[in-house]
Amino acid sequence: METPYVLIIKFLEDIATSEEIEALMEWRQASSRNEQLFNEWLRTWNRNLQRDENAVIPSKHKVWRSIQQQLDLSEDERSYSKRNVVQLVALAAGIALFIGFFIAFFAIYHPMVPETLVSVETPAGQKVHVTLPDGSKVWLNAGSTLSYSSNFNHHHERIVTLNGEAYFDVVHHADRPFVVKTGSLNVKVLGTIFDVQTYKNDVFANVSLIRGKVCVYSEMNHKPIAVLSPNQMLTLNTLNGMSSVTSCNATDQSIWIRNELRFNGISPQEMFKQLGRWYGVTFDVANMPVKNRYWLTLKTESLTEAIQLISKITPLNYTINGEEVHVKFKP
Repeated sequence: METPYVLIIKFLEDIATSEEIEALMEWRQASSRNEQLFNEWLRTWNRNLQRDENAVIPSKHKVWRSIQQQLDLSEDERSYSKRNVVQLVALAAGIALFIGFFIAFFAIYHPMVPETLVSVETPAGQKVHVTLPDGSKVWLNAGSTLSYSSNFNHHHERIVTLNGEAYFDVVHHADRPFVVKTGSLNVKVLGTIFDVQTYKNDVFANVSLIRGKVCVYSEMNHKPIAVLSPNQMLTLNTLNGMSSVTSCNATDQSIWIRNELRFNGISPQEMFKQLGRWYGVTFDVANMPVKNRYWLTLKTESLTEAIQLISKITPLNYTINGEEVHVKFKP
């Protein structure tokens, strides 16, 4: 049998089919020389070829340099018989041919794929669960957008861009930090669970940590703002850059992933903004009692039921017209 270079390449790249592996095994078992040749290539591959995310094509210069170093040993270090030298030269020729076949094979079977942007968008009133290419899980709240590169797994940093609110459960990779970029702040982690709320038109952006540790950076100057521990929340004023870190029940901050909406003393403006995203509607509110604060938890309530609950706290009239809701508080 002729030496199956393409099969060897596909085997080393972990892309050979079961039939191809079987054919390669048949060639290796055909003679002891075939098995010896395969093992020599395998050792050379593992020892000399630089196979990381930034270099998908083997470094032939590194291979040849290694072979030359072996040939340039001093006389006392060398004890080659004629057979040794012949084997080494044969191995060098085999590697050169191997590399040539590899590059040709890579060009055919692995054409360069242009980097594109993958975006996941959740309309108002809906939520989406996404699993990223590295296995990290993301829950997107209503009216949010998450974007990442199609080559997400081939960069030193795992970078996503968020507009809106998301709950992240990040797979730990010590050498590949996970970075969430927003218009106002960036969050950098190795592996942890946290919630980021940073809607485009909101004055405040929040990061709350459930487990692990995160470092929050300013998007403007890329300087660290804070390092958060579990049950801490960073709040950033996106207008003036002022920030604060407070203690919180981080699980409550991300309660929305369990289909619950909770208000803890928020203003009516913020309440109707969140209700609009939650139910996918637009509120037009008259006579709003701006000084009021609301504590309320919604679970399975419909839009009508939610408004009726609010009306028990502060009397109001309302009409629902499709995706538009008109609310008028009573004097």
